[in-house]
Amino acid sequence: MRIYVLGAGSIGSLFGGLLARAGNDVTLIGRAEQVEAVNENGLEVFGVEEFRVYPKASLYAPDEPPDLLLLATKSYSTKVALECARNCIGPETWVLSIQNGLGNEELALKITLRVLGGITTNGAMLVEWGRVKWTGRGITVIGKYPTGREEFAEKVAEVFSRAGIETRVSENIVGWKWAKAIVNSVINGLGTVLGVKNGFLMEDPNLEGISVDIAREGCLVAQQLGIEFEVHPLELLWETIEKTRDNYNSTLQDILRGKRTEVDYIHGKIVEYARSVGLEAPRNELLWALIKARENLNKREGEVWTEG
Repeated sequence: MRIYVLGAGSIGSLFGGLLARAGNDVTLIGRAEQVEAVNENGLEVFGVEEFRVYPKASLYAPDEPPDLLLLATKSYSTKVALECARNCIGPETWVLSIQNGLGNEELALKITLRVLGGITTNGAMLVEWGRVKWTGRGITVIGKYPTGREEFAEKVAEVFSRAGIETRVSENIVGWKWAKAIVNSVINGLGTVLGVKNGFLMEDPNLEGISVDIAREGCLVAQQLGIEFEVHPLELLWETIEKTRDNYNSTLQDILRGKRTEVDYIHGKIVEYARSVGLEAPRNELLWALIKARENLNKREGEVWTEG
């Protein structure tokens, strides 16, 4: 399968590396430093498994349309990334988002109706350019967005599973996207504010009730929107924490690197959707504000450092 990975960061590089190792025609599309490193020395994957592969890497999407455009950018970059890759999206190309947060698939639907949604609980960290650590094996669920059956989704799941990415298909992927966003609202929210690994959220008795309250808040919003769950978000939450207990969540990783986070597309979206149905989401709103404050603190410290 010809696959372009739009966003060669942590999870994009992991998926791209696994798919390339399995013999797929993979092109990683990412930042100049990552593209240069991969083209010069290949892509090293280590952690759960260790191997080196040599996928193609480019700053821009090739002109020839792929079978699958795997969308793995940060959510705040989705709109611009899709516009940049628009010319490579042919009439037979499917776009699959495996991103955190809500709203990415809606942006893709403005360009093509061939959109798949996806979630993954695999953990990854781009340790340095050209080297990605597979920090935890998880599940991946994909499906036609927002709902329905699609034969191509079955084909993608087969390709992914053969590559070592355990994948199944759902006819209710929007439910999975919401479940994952609710999981992220707990793990990324509390983990970032406290500055801890995921496992601490299960180890400290003070946090269980808080975690449940945050998750229930998101569930109530989803239910008011008519979203149905195949797996209860709380079940997915504890399972994800257990499988990634030694990981730092992606939002905390961004904060520690002085980067912008995806909090607007996790907690911010839950708050936005809550208001749209006449509800409040105070816990998500608080976490949203606290993480935005940490972003602003990073900016201020960066400015002081630069001036000094």
